[in-house]
Amino acid sequence: MAKRRRQAKIPTPAWEHPRGAIGSRVLGRGPQFYGAVGAVLVILVVLGIVAFAFGSEELEKRGRPGSTAVQVEDTRFRLDYFASRVTMFLNQNGGQATDVRQRAGVLDAVSNLVIREEIVRRFAGELDVAATEEEILEEIASRLGIAADDESFDLVFQQELARTGISEPDYRQMMEAAVLESKLQDEFLEQVPKSVESVRYRQIVVSEQERADELVAEIESGGDFAALAAEDFNLDVANKENGGELGWVPRGVLDASTEDLVFALEPGKTITIPTVSGVAVIEMLEKDNERPVEEDQEEVLSGRLLDDWVAEKMEPLSIVNNMDLTDGDPDKINWAVDSARG
Repeated sequence: MAKRRRQAKIPTPAWEHPRGAIGSRVLGRGPQFYGAVGAVLVILVVLGIVAFAFGSEELEKRGRPGSTAVQVEDTRFRLDYFASRVTMFLNQNGGQATDVRQRAGVLDAVSNLVIREEIVRRFAGELDVAATEEEILEEIASRLGIAADDESFDLVFQQELARTGISEPDYRQMMEAAVLESKLQDEFLEQVPKSVESVRYRQIVVSEQERADELVAEIESGGDFAALAAEDFNLDVANKENGGELGWVPRGVLDASTEDLVFALEPGKTITIPTVSGVAVIEMLEKDNERPVEEDQEEVLSGRLLDDWVAEKMEPLSIVNNMDLTDGDPDKINWAVDSARG
């Protein structure tokens, strides 16, 4: 009887081995090994993110001087240029921006100046006002305290550029704006009327509204305004020796909100008006609807006309001011102030 042949045993493929101690190992490595590898990868990813963030911040810091401080439409003013203008402003006006209030005032003044210069350069041509190269050189020479044809002009000018940190093209643009502004002032001077509504009044300035109300009550009860104006509590030092009288003031000299209140006041009446330095107690003395404009008032009135023209031109433009303490960029603001101090 023939023997039955034993069926050959076909080996099971490795990938079909039952799961067990051996099956739980992958490529010869256990779960603890791959857990450790995963943890290392996570750490490396985190470190990579931190390094990227740090690198990005470092790159941002390095590029900050060339970033935008102020922009008017397509004209961009670099942060390092703005910081140089802050330094120039402080040198011309004295003092340092040591506290928040001073810092806000300086940054606001320089921002407005830079924007105003751009407006003047953009739109002066609409009034047929232009600045020649010769006039720009004369303006530069005037700033340097020498003549434009002085043989040392180039040397002194280069020293000025090095001192201020402002490039020559930027400095020339700044001087161009100065020339145009002066010419525009003359242009608007011709538009000042020969006579205008004017008022004559006197004032006392105190620090608090309560004290101002007390003075109004005292004056209306027969108190001597001039005698009160001479007292030490009057903060209006310039006019206290005149009994608080400011003389004749034409319409267009005061800021709009104050002007409306003052010109609406009838002679003999007294009101209080908040001011930047406190509260003003104002008594109206006289009014004249057609008083001749005095010579020293013409420049003030032409300046007001120029201010109104600049504001009108600025209104429709896209303006970005990163130096505004309320809505600006804190990092850029701090960089500009620190650079100006240094």
